[in-house]
Amino acid sequence: MTFAERMMAIDRRIIYLLLFLCLSIPLIKPIGLPLSVGKATQSLYEYVDKLPAGSRIVISMDTSPGGWGEVMPGALALVNHLVEKGAKIYVMGYFDTGPSLFEAAVNSTALAKKTYGVDWVNLGYRAGGENGISAFAGDVIKTFPKDFRGNDTTKLEIMKDVKTAKDFALIITVSSGTPGTPEWVRQVRDPMGVPLACMVVAVNVPGLAPYIQSKQVIGLLAGLRGAAEYEQLRNAPGLGSAGMDAQSISHLLVLILVVLGNVGYLVSGKGTKKGGR
Repeated sequence: MTFAERMMAIDRRIIYLLLFLCLSIPLIKPIGLPLSVGKATQSLYEYVDKLPAGSRIVISMDTSPGGWGEVMPGALALVNHLVEKGAKIYVMGYFDTGPSLFEAAVNSTALAKKTYGVDWVNLGYRAGGENGISAFAGDVIKTFPKDFRGNDTTKLEIMKDVKTAKDFALIITVSSGTPGTPEWVRQVRDPMGVPLACMVVAVNVPGLAPYIQSKQVIGLLAGLRGAAEYEQLRNAPGLGSAGMDAQSISHLLVLILVVLGNVGYLVSGKGTKKGGR
């Protein structure tokens, strides 16, 4: 069998093994392949990096398990950056599963070493969608009288002097549906002037472009790519970088195999037309 014929007849088991290695190795140990950083990611990073210690930050978990897998890497990277800056973090959610998803992931963040009720709090789920967001904007304590763990929020140190949405330096919605960024813009950002950023599944990015262009949203992380960009800015490869590395290397493998197959086909002479026109 000639070299060209071998290129066209690579055992599929070898291909599957190579693909498995290309996907698994970066997930186990991220390589951190360089990426160009989008303006929306850069803007959010710079805003967070300039926050003074003690700034109050809302993370609204407006996502379901289906969307969480895509936005989780970015959320974890952002939380770690906020902790590094000494921010006070207030978690809540307008999807019923949102706060519990964060609670399950907290041990994977720097918050695990912080004091609950002093450095951070999970206020839990509020029903009502956009109406719930409006209620929060006007009266935080009345909207969340109990936190996710059943504590009286008025007795938590972190809730001292917190009354309305205006008492927060930044609101970040981790969104995969409705309610999400547009509802936060209508109920909090525009009427109250509170800075807003978002972390969304990639398919929702085009619909949010007008909010970025109008500066109603100061920054955006777009799915796995946005997470990898943010990790690169922090020089801290994580789940986002691992996922993008796996995608990039596996795509490169497929491209190489396509090229080899076509080169073998042409060299073997099977791609040469005989007779006719």
